[in-house]
Amino acid sequence: MRILVLNYRDKTHPLAGGAEVHLHRIFGKLVELGHSVTLFTTNYKTNSQLSTLNSQLKKYAPKTERIDGIEIIRSGSDAFFQFNVILKIPKLIKAFKPDIIVEDLNKLPLFSPYITKIPKLIQIHHLWKSSIFREAFFPVALAVWLGERIIPFVYKDCCFAAVSPSAKEELCELGIDKEKISVIYNGTESGYLEAAKFRDKSPYFLWLGRFRKYKGVWVAFEAFRIFAKKHSGIKLLFAGSGPEEAKMKAKAKEWGLENSVEFLGMVNGKQKMELMGKALGLLQTSYKEGWGLTVMEAAACGTASIASNVSGLCDSVKDKETGLLFKAGDAADCAQKMETLYENEVLRNSLESAAKSYAESFDWGNSARETLFLMQRIVELRV
Repeated sequence: MRILVLNYRDKTHPLAGGAEVHLHRIFGKLVELGHSVTLFTTNYKTNSQLSTLNSQLKKYAPKTERIDGIEIIRSGSDAFFQFNVILKIPKLIKAFKPDIIVEDLNKLPLFSPYITKIPKLIQIHHLWKSSIFREAFFPVALAVWLGERIIPFVYKDCCFAAVSPSAKEELCELGIDKEKISVIYNGTESGYLEAAKFRDKSPYFLWLGRFRKYKGVWVAFEAFRIFAKKHSGIKLLFAGSGPEEAKMKAKAKEWGLENSVEFLGMVNGKQKMELMGKALGLLQTSYKEGWGLTVMEAAACGTASIASNVSGLCDSVKDKETGLLFKAGDAADCAQKMETLYENEVLRNSLESAAKSYAESFDWGNSARETLFLMQRIVELRV
């Protein structure tokens, strides 16, 4: 099968997240099975160190590149990607002759049904709904909010793949026929399952991700501020980066937490596995997730999560079974769950064991085969 994928980013993009991990895991597996995959995406600037000049030169990523067997074609920026899709997809169709187009709808709609009659699968991780107004400037947030409102009209004849039951429910609430929505779960990385050997816990909680408002990074910080009043010997480690980082570092000093909060910056895969494996718990405080890959990564490492009770995370964390859920945005409730996990070792051990077993039940190979089966059915039905 020849597959053309449309997504704003590939996994090498500086702002790549769970959607891009999902894309490469699924379609990389399909390449291994003998299928041809082309990804049309945006380009981005990189920093290239020139030792002779001891300065930095901004340059763009390669226009074409093969990663995980996927042929990647990069063009333009986020702001103009919709226009690039309209202008360039006809040429890509002529060049690659895809049997199906997969639109990864995780930002603004790309309106692929209006461009070509080729069968399509619409991949969706979550809907922003009102949470977009926490993150973006009002005009941008309004555009995204309105973009979601027109999904039932633009994609009325398309089939959808959602990554969780709650993501499917959001689509149904929006007006998509539930019979057109398939739930295909994310997989679990085998490397994280092997990292479960890090059984000796260290006195810290871990928060990992992009420092953005919608990720609830301030909720985690406020919760730890409450928790630390009683438990001064426990730390909170922040791994990642983002626009809120400078404010957070300043606030740590203001709150007198500079010795209890550590900012680790970006971490590689091995560092992340060790951090997760040794943590007392992972804090996943996002206001919006499709599934929550970090939750499942931590679970695979034998660590339970304290997560917002929101769409996606309420599926990846089974409350009081594989982790603890708290009311989204409620720092006091999050702090209470941290207290429970810290003080009740018997409960923590039980959650960790169940979380690891739950993580073991998900496999990227199965996810890829389910996606392939769905695409084949769509092509056969010419949907």
